[in-house]
Amino acid sequence: MSRGIRAAAIFAVIIGIAAAVVLGVFRIQSIDIKGNERYASEQIRDDLIYDFKTRNTLFFSWKYRSKGPADDAPYLASVQATMLTPTSIRLDVAENQLVGRVQYQEKNVYYDNTGVVQEISDTVYEGIPLVTGIEIEEPQLYQKLTMDNTSTLRTMLNITQLLIQSNLIPDSVKFSDNGNMRMRLGSVTVKLGQDEYLEEKIANLVTIYPQIAGQEGTLNMEGFTGKNEAITFKAKEPEPVEQPASEAENSESLAGEGSGDGSADGSGNQAPADDGTTEEITGTPFMVFDSSGTLRYDAHVVNGQVVDGYGNLIDGCTVDENGNVVDAYWNVIDPNTGQLAQ
Repeated sequence: MSRGIRAAAIFAVIIGIAAAVVLGVFRIQSIDIKGNERYASEQIRDDLIYDFKTRNTLFFSWKYRSKGPADDAPYLASVQATMLTPTSIRLDVAENQLVGRVQYQEKNVYYDNTGVVQEISDTVYEGIPLVTGIEIEEPQLYQKLTMDNTSTLRTMLNITQLLIQSNLIPDSVKFSDNGNMRMRLGSVTVKLGQDEYLEEKIANLVTIYPQIAGQEGTLNMEGFTGKNEAITFKAKEPEPVEQPASEAENSESLAGEGSGDGSADGSGNQAPADDGTTEEITGTPFMVFDSSGTLRYDAHVVNGQVVDGYGNLIDGCTVDENGNVVDAYWNVIDPNTGQLAQ
């Protein structure tokens, strides 16, 4: 045997031994998966490690060396593998975000921000708004939702994403036949109207809702365009409570004696002094609800009274002993910050 053939044979033997070592030693025996919530680690492992190549530690860590989607696990937004030892892998994953759910034949159909179906199940996840009033065709997993009205689908995706980004998750969003939207936030119904100025409506709703949360009523934003149009909140009238005759008579006598707050009309508002002087209105305006349920954007405190930008008293609003404003719905507002007082 010539020297060249002998050298080639030795080299082939060395390569064979090295390959045997690589293929035999670098085998995934343990995998630590982080970041999954809805999907079990066992499912992710079985979907990604399924043949001779993917069981190799070197190949697997190279294939998923940078964050990115995985064709074999379409429910994952990103996968990144790190080799810890020749036999162990750490896998950091991120699941596709669910932005809303619709119902089809009593099943919950969850979709992401592109409208792709991510899950069809009986499970109800908290923090995912239910959208009703729309009709979809039979959904297919990891396929885009289909419906006759594509503009409604676009609006549905837009509003559910805006709500999640604003951390304001309603119980439900309902579309009417004419495209008007209505949301339910606990005991508050929000009329959003059409999808015009939707971002502005949601941005203002985020500011307004803390002032009416816990109350029962309807917030009407149908005509809002981002300017200073009136937004009204109509509280549900409480059920009448029958009083014994003696208590009713006593209430009437107290009402006839005045409220004792120094006002002439018993409303709690001090009438402005009629001395011919005017007070310059300064400071940043804040929002209050007046006695008619209208949200006023231009409230100020001047001489211990709540007035609008023109100096007119705002009915139903008073200033308490701490200098905070109490509006018609008993929201206590710090006039310096415009936020609810702690």
